[in-house]
Amino acid sequence: MRSRAYRRGRSGLGCLSTLFLLGAALTVGGYVLVQVRLGNVPQLGRGMRTPTPVITPTPTLSLETFIQRAEEAEQQGDYRTAVEYYDRASRRRPNDPDLHRRAARLLVFLGQPQKAEQRARRALEIDPNHLPSKAVLCMALDWQKRVAEAIALCRSVVEADPNSARGHAYLAEALADAGDFEAARRAAQRAVELAPTDVDVLRNLGYVYEMFGRYDIALYHYRRALEQNPNLPHVLNAIGRIHFAQGRSADAVSTFRRVLTIDPQNAEAYYRLGVVYQTIGEFGQARTALDKAIELNPTFVRALAQRGSLNLQRNNFFGSVEDYERAIQAARLTGEKLSAIDYVNLGFAYRWTQRCDKAISAWDTASALAPSDETIQRFVRIGYQQCSR
Repeated sequence: MRSRAYRRGRSGLGCLSTLFLLGAALTVGGYVLVQVRLGNVPQLGRGMRTPTPVITPTPTLSLETFIQRAEEAEQQGDYRTAVEYYDRASRRRPNDPDLHRRAARLLVFLGQPQKAEQRARRALEIDPNHLPSKAVLCMALDWQKRVAEAIALCRSVVEADPNSARGHAYLAEALADAGDFEAARRAAQRAVELAPTDVDVLRNLGYVYEMFGRYDIALYHYRRALEQNPNLPHVLNAIGRIHFAQGRSADAVSTFRRVLTIDPQNAEAYYRLGVVYQTIGEFGQARTALDKAIELNPTFVRALAQRGSLNLQRNNFFGSVEDYERAIQAARLTGEKLSAIDYVNLGFAYRWTQRCDKAISAWDTASALAPSDETIQRFVRIGYQQCSR
């Protein structure tokens, strides 16, 4: 049996050995930590540590690159990205009216004619005689229902330059909105003679025929525009409108869905989907589509009014009143007007929420808007009778 002295000696040696190993470990660990910080040894689980990267400035894109990217985005139907690049190009070269003109044209197709007007006027501040910008301003005014102003401006363009294909095309669109089919057709045909493959020219020729119910001819010209570029959301929306007008709801839905694959933020396509779904009784899908249209464009008058109609149809009378009142407020901002049937519907929504004074006011407006429309007048009389009980 070992003595106590021997055991005490062994115990002391064990303590010294432990302290020595601990010190060595701390020394080695400290050395490794320093080397890791210096990037000289691998980190556990990460392989070799790379040295801290040197930050280099991002190369500044040239003006030509901005324009090229804008044109590429436009060709893909991504008008929002195209406008952003034209904006960046304009900041680089602020006194180039054509850059403002290009952005203005696409803003019209994005359903933002007020902004388009601002950009076109900016171009004309730079060069008051820039006829392409005057032509785009004409279109922006027409899309705001300022038809007489648009016609006068486009006529000044084609008088100054009889070979302005887009001047004739935009004039045709405004004349169609004014209800002058023969003059619109002549202007559109002249535009095609000058530029037979221009997408705006072909689109506007289609529009003239669409406005006067010549749907098959309109489709033909819209499709000719798509042959030049298949990614034209505003042209596809027009084709979807015609499918719906001809009773081909499934084709209309697929066309509007195609627009949304090109431009997922296209409020017009969502609105049109809502109209189709409501018409065929798919009320849940109609509500989803209209909600999305309004989310994307909170002042979208037609979408707000359509949702008001849907709420009325679904007996959500308070929701209907709210939507129609929002539509009226938005119309004050955009310069648009609600239709007589919108005021008829609003009147009935007020009536069913026990507000006959407001209902009668709404029906009075409807009657004044459509004095010769017997259907409107009949609904107004029914409303008056209900509130007189």
